[in-house]
Amino acid sequence: MEKAPIPKNEKERLLSLYKLGLLDTKPEERFDRITRTATKIFNVPISTLTLIDAKREWFKSCVGLPVREGDRAISFCGHALLANDVFVIPDTKKDKRFLDNPMVIGKPFIRFYAGVPIVNADGERVGVFCVKDTKPRKFSKNDKEILKNLAAWAELEVNSRNLSLALAEEKKLQKKLTEQYNEAERSKAKDEAILASVGDGMIVVDKNRKIIFFSKSTEEITKWKAEDAVGRHTSEIMQMEDEKGHPIPANQRPIHQALATRKTITTITTTSYYLVFKDGRRFPATITATPVIYKKGIIGAILIFRDVTKEKEIDKAKSEFISLASHQLKTPPTAIKLLTERLLSGKMGEFNENQKEYFREIRSSNQRMIDLVNALLNVSRIELGAFTIQVSKKNVSAVISGVLDELQSLVEKKKLKLKTALEKNMMLMLDESLFRIIINNLVTNAINYTAEGGSIRVESKIAEKGEMLGKNILKEKSFVFIVSDTGQGIPQKEQSRIFTKLFRADNAIEQHTDGTGLGLYLSKSILDHCGGSIWFTSRENEGSVFYAAIPIAGMKAKSSEKMLIGR
Repeated sequence: MEKAPIPKNEKERLLSLYKLGLLDTKPEERFDRITRTATKIFNVPISTLTLIDAKREWFKSCVGLPVREGDRAISFCGHALLANDVFVIPDTKKDKRFLDNPMVIGKPFIRFYAGVPIVNADGERVGVFCVKDTKPRKFSKNDKEILKNLAAWAELEVNSRNLSLALAEEKKLQKKLTEQYNEAERSKAKDEAILASVGDGMIVVDKNRKIIFFSKSTEEITKWKAEDAVGRHTSEIMQMEDEKGHPIPANQRPIHQALATRKTITTITTTSYYLVFKDGRRFPATITATPVIYKKGIIGAILIFRDVTKEKEIDKAKSEFISLASHQLKTPPTAIKLLTERLLSGKMGEFNENQKEYFREIRSSNQRMIDLVNALLNVSRIELGAFTIQVSKKNVSAVISGVLDELQSLVEKKKLKLKTALEKNMMLMLDESLFRIIINNLVTNAINYTAEGGSIRVESKIAEKGEMLGKNILKEKSFVFIVSDTGQGIPQKEQSRIFTKLFRADNAIEQHTDGTGLGLYLSKSILDHCGGSIWFTSRENEGSVFYAAIPIAGMKAKSSEKMLIGR
């Protein structure tokens, strides 16, 4: 016996069959009418409309058989499925493929078979229409034509069901689309109402920066009508300048960076971005540019901007107040420091060890107050832009080693392991005082947030343009200062706020770790002003790694009447 062959496109054929939804359904008169007609025309006892499943043949309509399905492997219809014309076996016992077939040597004792493949609307062969007899017989050309006509009738009924299902599905889809359209219209009306109520300017551009949406608030801010603005380049609507009136280069503007990097770009209040309009108006602004990505491609960007004139005035007043208050606060701690130093020196008489310990605690607490006041003064000067960056060629490793020597007592007090790997004899144009503030802040943080017995590693290196350090790719050749620790780390949810003013992580507060929340903010502000950058990686309960990079050309000089205060 020869098993029924499997078509090459069996997977696609089965998917097409299942899509019909006919398998294992109840008998239907429209199909039974055809099989009854076939038995009468050909005077045979058996006729079936057979659907060929993965491992079975299933009869959608059957005359003359007591069962509704059979084994595909031994089926006659499994062979007929691949035939290009009427598949005829005049005498099964004379055909070596079927002479020992269970259906030939046993019930129903098939001796004659003729079948025609049924093709659905997808062009796939899903079944066979056939007639069978229990005695051999001849099958004329005319008989074949009649059987093909009956098969075509059955095929029409098979596909009409598919068509009716498709029509029903189309009707459901139409209803769903209507509902979705109505919902979209409602959502659009709601979104337009929300956008109309937002005071910020909002512009949507395509990838060529041509305006495709212009909000009501943007009309009021820019004095342009939406119908006049749409289709124009953003540069025709507004220009971008720095505080001194110099144009911001195109590649440094947020919308250009958003389109180029595929990332949201946000400026901050302290950044000097000014928007300039056709009527000469000019104001400082915070700007957020968000790329619009569809199917992995950039199709445009959304630009949101806000006039922050009032915020900058408030920040300036606040910084001036902090500066004034800090100067007043600085006098008492300075006096306390001088007095405690004199008391501990023995110049004012001898004290027992217990008394000296109290004086040392006073000195330590007072130093923390001095550090806080100095930090507040530095913050106010940075935010006002009123500080000097004086650069000269310095041996970087010598400066780093000097700061580490000053912090050695804190390392020893906590029994920490401090390892160093510094770039030897590296000369760089630096403001030594500012660089010491950065080193001091990063190493002090590592000491404060690392538990007793932990370890800290301080290293420096020259990194090439394009090199990746801590998930950050360097934009230019740089000197990089790196501090890593085995401390408590920074919770993931709080990492985006790490460089904001007065920020302290929840786990640092819970563990009563020393700190002002100003060190990292100061370090970033200094690096931003002198052309450097700072970033980090961290895992809670595992530790952190901080990177401070300065371009190999050195820090950018800056003139002012005041300088920042080092430790």
